[in-house]
Formats: sequence, structure tokens, C-alpha cells
Amino acid sequence: MRTNTMRTSILVCWLCCVSVIVGCGGGGGGGPTDTAASLTEDGWDLYEAGNYEGAVVKFFRATQLDANYADAYNGLGWSYGKMDSLQQAADGFVLCIGKGMTTADPYAGRAPVYRDLDPPQFSNAINSATTALTKDSDYEFEHNEDFDWRDLCLIKAQCHFALKEYSQAKGLVDALGGHYIDPGSPTFIKDLADEIERLGDLYGG
Repeated sequence: MRTNTMRTSILVCWLCCVSVIVGCGGGGGGGPTDTAASLTEDGWDLYEAGNYEGAVVKFFRATQLDANYADAYNGLGWSYGKMDSLQQAADGFVLCIGKGMTTADPYAGRAPVYRDLDPPQFSNAINSATTALTKDSDYEFEHNEDFDWRDLCLIKAQCHFALKEYSQAKGLVDALGGHYIDPGSPTFIKDLADEIERLGDLYGG
């Protein structure tokens, strides 16, 4: 409980700094009719345009208007992930889920974040991807159609391989339509690594 509180405080402090900087730099003020929903929609528009810093500001302003607006925290998670601010991304997804979002999105978003954290949290990444796929087996991220269920399967394969759980990794490679790998081959582990890398060139939106 104390850890979650500390993470929330860190995230809020970080967002306050971003908001102040953008506000001083002419980022544009919010209109008198802005709502958490409209600001979040604006944030997603900026996200889709590749303006992740601008998206963060919109999402944060949405949380200022409504601290329980879960999709704004979802947007913070995805945007910070694109900015490689991985701990802030993870914290955003935790808050999103804590505010009641039940869709696959925050679980799908935090899977690559947990994979790429330093140090990595491979088991948490697997669990997040699994939860997302359980909620939606044909998952496709609404705001980036290049990220879908295949990416989640790939993330699971990468994490299982990193944990030396090679049979699980192979099963996921097979599910992705990868090349056949002979588990009895003396080069099985290398072949599996090469195939996961090849699939990573195809997926990873």
C-alpha cells in the first residue's frame, strides 16, 4: 500500500512539472468548456499524431478535472511508454486499473513496459499480456492498429525465453505461425531465439 502511494505521488509530481513547463511555454490553455472526456479525446488525437508530450499534458489536465477518469490514466500509460518513461508508464496503468477500467487496454499497454523496465519484470509482463488476451483474444489497440494480439503473444514468447521457459516460448512461436523448430535439435535454443527475433521484425507496433 505504501509503495503504491509513493508511486502515485511520484507520478503526480512528475505530471505537475510537465504541466507547469508546458503552461509556461505556450502550450495553450484549456477552454472553459473542457471536460475530462474532451481533454482525453484531445490527448488521444495527439497520441495518434505522434505528439506524446502534448498528449501527456492533455491527459494530465483531464485527471485534474476528474481524478477518477480512468481512460486519462490509460492515455498517460501509453504516452509515457512511447516516451520510454517506463516507470511513469507503469504507474499510469496501475492508476488506470485502480480507477476501474476493465478493458484489455491497460493490461496490453503495461506488458511491454514491464518487459522493458530496468530490471525487467518478465513474469509481470507475461501476466499482463495474458490478462489482456483473456479479456480480448483478438485484441487490437484502438489508437494504434499496428499493436494487437500478435504483439502480446510475441511479448510473452520473449519473456518466457528470457526466463528459460523454452517450451512455452515455442508454443507461442507456433501460435504466431513461426517457422518449425525441432525441440530435439542441439541448436534448439539458438533456433528459437533466432525465430523470436525474426517475428520481432514483423510485429512490435
